[in-house]
Amino acid sequence: MAFFVKHGVMTDLRSEPTAESVSKDLLFANRELGDPIRASDAFLFFALGAPDDEALKGWVLKSDCEDRTDDANRPPVNVAAFVQECVNVQLLFNDETKPAEGAPPPTSIQPWVVSADFLIARALYETDIRNLGKNVPGSDGIGPLQVTVAEWQDYAEKGGTLASDARASDRNHPLLQIPGAAFRQHAHGKAMSKIRLDAGKATAADPFVPSFLDMFFAHLTNSPAAALAILDAQGGGTPPETSIKEVLRSVMTADELSALFKAREKLSGLPTVFFGTEANPNTLTSVVDIAEDTLRKLLVAALARIEKHRPEMVPEVTAGGAPWMAIAEQAQAEGVKEGTHNAVISTYFADTDFGGNPNTNPPPAWCGAFAAHCMKRCDNPIVQASVPKQAAAAISWKKWGADFPLQGTIPRGAVVVLSPMPGTTGGTGHVGFFLEFSPDKKKVFLLGGNQSKKVGRTPFPASQIAGVRWLDQPAAAGAVAIDGIRLPPNVAPENRQFAGLILKAFAAAGYGRNQQIAALANAIGESNLNPKAHNTRGEDSVGLFQLNRIVGVGGRHSVERLMDPAFNTQLIIAEANRFPSFKNAADLHTAVDVFVRSVERPRDKPGQVVKRFRIAQALIG
Repeated sequence: MAFFVKHGVMTDLRSEPTAESVSKDLLFANRELGDPIRASDAFLFFALGAPDDEALKGWVLKSDCEDRTDDANRPPVNVAAFVQECVNVQLLFNDETKPAEGAPPPTSIQPWVVSADFLIARALYETDIRNLGKNVPGSDGIGPLQVTVAEWQDYAEKGGTLASDARASDRNHPLLQIPGAAFRQHAHGKAMSKIRLDAGKATAADPFVPSFLDMFFAHLTNSPAAALAILDAQGGGTPPETSIKEVLRSVMTADELSALFKAREKLSGLPTVFFGTEANPNTLTSVVDIAEDTLRKLLVAALARIEKHRPEMVPEVTAGGAPWMAIAEQAQAEGVKEGTHNAVISTYFADTDFGGNPNTNPPPAWCGAFAAHCMKRCDNPIVQASVPKQAAAAISWKKWGADFPLQGTIPRGAVVVLSPMPGTTGGTGHVGFFLEFSPDKKKVFLLGGNQSKKVGRTPFPASQIAGVRWLDQPAAAGAVAIDGIRLPPNVAPENRQFAGLILKAFAAAGYGRNQQIAALANAIGESNLNPKAHNTRGEDSVGLFQLNRIVGVGGRHSVERLMDPAFNTQLIIAEANRFPSFKNAADLHTAVDVFVRSVERPRDKPGQVVKRFRIAQALIG
């Protein structure tokens, strides 16, 4: 027999066969439990790890388990590969790099972008990242993400260049199905925005961008309209004790509601069912509370897997911190507010490309302009140059910096983009700087402009968060200028000279400035410009560019020879000469991309492209 945690359930591995006993681990839906070793009246005892691993032995509630031998024949999922591919798909879908000459334009999904942690959370909820067959009642979804025929067809037909090589059979592959789920995340966000636009509650210039909770409800109900109905019902006009069935009745047919109650019968291992039953539906408040708690747990678990299998995708918080916060705090201390400081507020727009008139009473929505002002006025050229186009609109900050995991340890000063408050009119809603969460994680405190018409510290529902961003680049403070570039301060003084060596060597080989910077960024990423660097952990890589002596560019050269910075650099130049696309790269991003993928060839090419492009940007900041 093969026992699993039931679909739609999160349960505990307990130390004793009682509901009051200590939980040893949290088990997600469809976690394989194996054969029970013994049983009590209401619990089964399982050993989930090695025979001597006492930490993973314990009791699971019988009602949360089921025997599912039919699924045992599907090939298992390589979890590490699955997580890595979710990140790769996020990078692919969200990339806005200008295509090479003659190549078709990419399919832009901005601002309704893809989030790897949301994809992983979906797989945890649906299957505990297991390659199961049809597992959601009434659905034809399969695989770890339970991708349906309809969503795969939508991806294949509307995904443009993203779906150019999509095949129907890919849906049945645990890794190849990931783009279909990613496109559904984008499509749901875009559909919610259109509903808001058609209702006059957003504009084309300031479209609606859903929060993570909105996206979760859209997935659970398979209905963007239902997700918005739940959001609007929280706006104060609907009594909290209203049944969820009544809330959704206006946007779902009777048959759709019946299917929803059957498909999403239970969630999170709580004593109550998620939506309730069709005959006894849960209240609006109960559904929202359960969803918030469950989504938080899923995102925490998703982040843990990213940190384990793609740690470089979690942005580093550099020593420079958030220098823009000093400007924000000064404005707060000065008591900047509408009415008495309209002239000051109007100057904030000068730090954006705002095309309207800022000298109105009251001023235009100014949270985005305030964020831009703080960035532009801080003493850091990298930060100053990072201000996005159309920064006066909060939505523009969804593209700033790098995505930061919602359930990570968010640094003070991170940019937080919020969806509108339930029941309000507007597009993105708001942008401010992160201060802290409330102890129960239900509130997020932001320092920002246009918060109660002033600069101040304000709590917002954490469920409104649509994005958290951080400038994942070495801080300019303490950087060292060498040959027209700014080296990060953590390059040792004795190694800074090798930046000039690399730049001059590539220039002498006929390479332009973009190619020079791309090569230097890779050397920093590989060795931090330490010519004596020697990695023997599973490989034998040496010197500035970490040339591999076994299967790579290092050939059979001696370690001592490869530690010669000039010789190491000439070997990598010879390798670069094999790829005309590197010399022909028209911009810095393309140069970095080609160098990483074709010349350096690390194991994690997409992740290293992102990381080294950030290094390259910082060098010329």
